[in-house]
Amino acid sequence: MRLSSLLGAVRAFAGPVPAPPPPGRFERPAVPDDVEARLESVPNRARRSVLDPLARERGTGTVGFPRRLNLPSLEGATAAAVQIDETTCGAAVLAMLGLAGDPRAALRLAAGDPAEGFARLQRAVHAATNRHGLGPAGWPRSYGTPPWGAARFASYGGVRYTHRVAERPGVVEAAVAAARAGVPVPLYTGGDVSGGWEAAVPRHVVLLTLADGEGGAGSAVLYEPSGAGLHTVPVAALLDPPPVPAPDAPALPATAPAVDRTAARVRKALTAAFGGWPHLVWALLPERPGQWRAGAGRATMG
Repeated sequence: MRLSSLLGAVRAFAGPVPAPPPPGRFERPAVPDDVEARLESVPNRARRSVLDPLARERGTGTVGFPRRLNLPSLEGATAAAVQIDETTCGAAVLAMLGLAGDPRAALRLAAGDPAEGFARLQRAVHAATNRHGLGPAGWPRSYGTPPWGAARFASYGGVRYTHRVAERPGVVEAAVAAARAGVPVPLYTGGDVSGGWEAAVPRHVVLLTLADGEGGAGSAVLYEPSGAGLHTVPVAALLDPPPVPAPDAPALPATAPAVDRTAARVRKALTAAFGGWPHLVWALLPERPGQWRAGAGRATMG
């Protein structure tokens, strides 16, 4: 049993699921003239890091083989996009979401010390999301970032977000549809009461950066901030996750049916993408995607 299951059963946070963006890729934010001028004299790799902070142009990758996400840098630095402590996973995700939607902010980070700037940004985001986490009172910093505080702060260019419990019908499908349309989606993960109530609440935040295919087909990429990893999982595993093995379950033998070995491999990749937690429990969904114009246009990466 998960807290999100209970909340879904009693229809807590039960507003309608926002309509996903229409089919087709959404254009990214226009590159301001001053940013474009500054990027004319930098190497292509540095330009790409500023205009594509989530490395979505690299594609979806391979299940079970995560890649590292580095911060934007004009000097070719390879600082990882990692959370600064155990409470800032949400802040790191929201910071990267904001950088992906704001080329000027990404350039500002890239022009200085990226690691130091990202740490400052995480602290500022965490303070902002938690300031009114309990109405007039602040949300305790040690508890991370509450979904409602994250939704109030989250922004990707002109797109704003709301939050929904993942158990609600259509929530995960809407998250995948948004990612397919080019709008990243923050996701909360966690455990269940078998690990104690402290495990049944939202425990970690990751970012669904990219998805391809249609329906249950295709692959998705999640940015996991504790390890600065870009993890590839099948879309089908997000929509209908493989079962979680019991803690004392023996490893599958090499003679196990191929379908069982595949399910175990996908489950392992999904849990890693969720930051070591087995379940998706909450999602931040774009609620004003109409501000984005569908089309094939792309920011030029060089």
